[in-house]
Amino acid sequence: MNSQENLLLAMTGSAIFTVGVLSLCAHFGSALSRERILLWFGLFASPYGIALICRSILLPEWDGRAELLVVILGRLIGLLASIPALLLFREFYGAGWRLSTKWLIGIYALSVLAVFCLMALNERPRSIPSPGIALVILVPLELLVDRLAGYRPPPIAGRPIIFVGLLFFFLTFSYDHLAHWRTGTVRATTEPFGFLALLVCLGYVVFRRVSANEAEWLSLTDEMRAARKIQTAILPSSMPAVAGFSVAARYAPMTGVAGDFYGFPRADPGWMATVVADVMGHGVPAALVASMVKVSVFAGAEAREKPGEIIQGLNRTICKEAPSQLVTAVYVSMNRSTGSGRYSAAGHPPPLLWRMAAQKLDALDAAGLLLGVRSEEHFSEGDFQFETGDRLLIYSDGLTEAENKAGLSFGDTQLPSLLKEAQSLPAEELASQLLDKVLKWTARGSKRNQEDDITFVVIDLV
Repeated sequence: MNSQENLLLAMTGSAIFTVGVLSLCAHFGSALSRERILLWFGLFASPYGIALICRSILLPEWDGRAELLVVILGRLIGLLASIPALLLFREFYGAGWRLSTKWLIGIYALSVLAVFCLMALNERPRSIPSPGIALVILVPLELLVDRLAGYRPPPIAGRPIIFVGLLFFFLTFSYDHLAHWRTGTVRATTEPFGFLALLVCLGYVVFRRVSANEAEWLSLTDEMRAARKIQTAILPSSMPAVAGFSVAARYAPMTGVAGDFYGFPRADPGWMATVVADVMGHGVPAALVASMVKVSVFAGAEAREKPGEIIQGLNRTICKEAPSQLVTAVYVSMNRSTGSGRYSAAGHPPPLLWRMAAQKLDALDAAGLLLGVRSEEHFSEGDFQFETGDRLLIYSDGLTEAENKAGLSFGDTQLPSLLKEAQSLPAEELASQLLDKVLKWTARGSKRNQEDDITFVVIDLV
């Protein structure tokens, strides 16, 4: 090759290498990580660009000993570029008939290994054919066999355009390898132009797909923002002011939109009502069901229904309006003047009552079936008594089932002792300390490792 050809290949290789690096940056540095075509293309283009530079500038200038090193390096770069190229091919072509694409990649890898072994044993490594010769034979063979077997590639947007680019690159790749296979030296005479054609086709398809993904992402972001606003609206803006009760609550969702819910339905004078529910799952569907829980429970409270009746009405609503969802819930109603309470639960963790005088922790464990299983399920009620100084903790399972790195749950090892040690603290201070301790319990080093929504309500009897 003359100097002008060398310069052209060097410029082409530099441009291709730059595009490959930018593709890798786009894959790893943004929300486009799910676009594997950027990953495979970047891993394909980067070493390919380096190979072009080496072929056009380095090889003609080096002596015999250094030439051996360059030949080995060229084979290595060929391997690095060819495997991602095949993975890119599989991304659009699919697995093939009886996983033929997988077999193609495996056979090619073996041929590369065989070439390297021959190069290590042969004194004239230039005489050994490039492993790319195997692709010239195997790729058309796979396409032919798959076609005869009735295999059809998956319907992926932009696949025909990519295939045109891959076909053009493969034809130029095959020409350069077959034209010089006897010497073992691959001269990039037409192959770079094939690669540029592939680059144009791939760039067009990626641009279309990325634009569609970005539009979808923006739409989902708007939906999530709206869902967070709805969820914020259904949660209490302040704690209820009921004589004889001091109330504090904490809500720590695992994701931006969660399925936990707590509220304080309006009750008769002298009574205080609390509901805590946990919708299975996370995200927008769980948040929408949580809003359904509020509407149903508050409507039952307005109608002055008993706790068991409210839970039964909620169960019928879930079975009818969201039959694929499962929900746990507990409803507690307390009368300060009589020191009595009633509650009903559906698959929910039992509320914990700390009795100050007896220095004892009791669990209100009368729980029924999960909500959303059977529409006519009956839910019973439980009664309890309390005194001044007692404290009631109503919570979701995210609090008690939170585990540390040793696999120990917070509810089994920390919660009972914390309630005893902090019994003299006001409800608000206990709530802050409890949330802080459970989040530290689930932390991994300096990072929070919360695996579920955490919601709890602390009620002090004053």
